[in-house]
Amino acid sequence: MDGVRISVVTPSYNQGQFLEETIRSVFEQNYPNLEYSVLDAGSTDGSIEILRKYDAQLRFWRSEPDNGQAAAINEGFKRASGDILCWLNSDDLHAATTLKIVAQLIGSRLDQPVVLYGGCEMFDDRTRWREVRPAMPFSRELLETVDFLDQPSVFWTRRAWEMVGLLDETLHYGFDWEWFLRASKICRFIATDALLSRYRLHTTHKTGTGGKRRWIELLEVVRRHSSPTVVEHYEFLLRNDSVRWWLNKRMRAAQGLRAVFPSFADQVATLLSPPFWILPKGLSREILWRISGIR
Repeated sequence: MDGVRISVVTPSYNQGQFLEETIRSVFEQNYPNLEYSVLDAGSTDGSIEILRKYDAQLRFWRSEPDNGQAAAINEGFKRASGDILCWLNSDDLHAATTLKIVAQLIGSRLDQPVVLYGGCEMFDDRTRWREVRPAMPFSRELLETVDFLDQPSVFWTRRAWEMVGLLDETLHYGFDWEWFLRASKICRFIATDALLSRYRLHTTHKTGTGGKRRWIELLEVVRRHSSPTVVEHYEFLLRNDSVRWWLNKRMRAAQGLRAVFPSFADQVATLLSPPFWILPKGLSREILWRISGIR
């Protein structure tokens, strides 16, 4: 499947401390039919020097102000000619054989609207923390509740992109989830056990620093695509800052307790989390656990 062209697009802004490692994770796979572009939003931190270093290998790069991450990715795909498409943010990494695996798994389905997703390793260089998240079986119901697809491990055919359309450039935090939800209505989603990417957590990590603005946007996404029940749970979380904080703590506590008390971990974690003792009528703990994204 080496004849299958894969287009990778990286949006970037002032991520010079990570950008070269990201670029190398793509090029060092030595995939023979790669088209790689980097769309930089006018960085002032040395990113341009890194891009110049790889000028001969990159299909395209530019560094100038743009209308945000989604707009940069859309621009990259408008320029792309690949049979398979993906984007890789400038702080994330591909695994050593990602592109070869992707070509093997969906290279024979290029005439179909197919989305492939795989496992992802979450990591934090500051603490040496690691967590491998295997790809979960696809469920549209679950996707309408939470974005369980780890974006750097998601790839799709050009046919899928043409049918689903561009990313929504009005969104800042949830444009990937919103695209996956649109895609789920018309595309076939295929999961692989292969580890396809590494997702970096750091102090300026967008998802981790989005705060309430991120939750406001996620509520907008579920109002477009999800059931009234799911919307009600997001509205509850958005109204209650302390509950959102406790939700993360409760889920991490359950993770830790499973190693010691696998049969009672969830019950004990809930007992240690007062906001979940009694919920308003119509709300479900199970749905809240799913929304957390912590498995």
